[in-house]
Amino acid sequence: MLITVSEVSTRAELREFLDFSATLAASRGGADHWVPLLRSDITAWWTGRSWFPDVTLLIAKDPGGRVVGRTTAHRYPALDERLSGRLRRRLTPPEVQADVVDDWQHRQVRAQLFGATEFETPEAAEALFAELEARAQAAGCTHLFGPVSLLPNETGGVVVSGHEHPGFFDTAWNTAATAHIYEAAGFHRWGGGHTWEVELADVPAARATAPTEKECAAAGVRISAPSRLGLSRALNRIQPTMNAAFDGLAYYTQISNTQFASQTQGLAMLMDPGLIVTAEDVDAGPGDPAAAFILTVPDPVNVLRATGGRLNARAAGLLAREQLTGRTASGTGRDAVLIIQAAHPDAQGRGLVSLLARKMYSELVRKGYRRLRVTYVGDDNLGSSAVPGKAGGHWLHELRFFFREVQA
Repeated sequence: MLITVSEVSTRAELREFLDFSATLAASRGGADHWVPLLRSDITAWWTGRSWFPDVTLLIAKDPGGRVVGRTTAHRYPALDERLSGRLRRRLTPPEVQADVVDDWQHRQVRAQLFGATEFETPEAAEALFAELEARAQAAGCTHLFGPVSLLPNETGGVVVSGHEHPGFFDTAWNTAATAHIYEAAGFHRWGGGHTWEVELADVPAARATAPTEKECAAAGVRISAPSRLGLSRALNRIQPTMNAAFDGLAYYTQISNTQFASQTQGLAMLMDPGLIVTAEDVDAGPGDPAAAFILTVPDPVNVLRATGGRLNARAAGLLAREQLTGRTASGTGRDAVLIIQAAHPDAQGRGLVSLLARKMYSELVRKGYRRLRVTYVGDDNLGSSAVPGKAGGHWLHELRFFFREVQA
């Protein structure tokens, strides 16, 4: 069967791109497992109004014009620098490393990135990969790398185990066949980590007890939880802490003001005051970075599934109802998602994230949340694993990125 791949060039094709993920999930019985990307983000990529400089949307169709796959094609030089500077050997298949190590010492990685990647069959995947390969060759790229939407420190990866568990906000989900399709097409696994789940009823009492003023004073900090009105100020202090804390991670690229504003758009609608907590040094000035922070939100994934990834008036109403009732539309208890946590390097070793975690868990328990899920934590990020691990949490999904060398 001939599958054609073309750029999304019309509003009608954009709608097809946007709708394909839900259609595919429903056809595979995964309607209650898939995780929608925000439609507003994808639309901004297509219109050029995103913080990201240049994103091409690609759509695959069968001879009858039916959509069978989609992906993005994009590049990011800052990520090339990270991959080149730290990962030459790790971006080479293990079975051939010994023969190419010397060459890699002088070779710059230029990655053709791809994301929002969905396909119905291996044939559809091959067609998308062939188009990405052609674009990579034309741009002088050395590797295909993804899926990343749009970067590894945003959303992406392939679930390689734990497929039986539904996905949740700000993570990925796919069927068990997906990783096999990548590998059959010549891709190799790279990096990776896990998502976590914590049953809040099982959190030890000591971990769910908010720190006292005396404990905070002993640590030299004030702990606060911003309201919706104070969210902007809190985020301004969180951003530099996040960049400083994660700079040592292999996949992390510095998040600009514009990117951070884009990534936190809609957070005021999603947040439940009390779940975003920061620690500030007692002598900190108004513009100083936070000493540490934890950013947690109620999981909106059921609402996003119901609206097809739209954060619109209907979504706002559904989210407000969940906050008022403490129950989802299906009648189950609410879950929360810990999106990111960190301590500034200058404040590490003082137990600040542990204090914040106690404050967060106490709020989650007090408000009747059922579970806490934690987004992708890299296997090399032991500090971030401690928050769910010490509360009795367990791994939920294992995720890996995939790469393939571009043929010259």
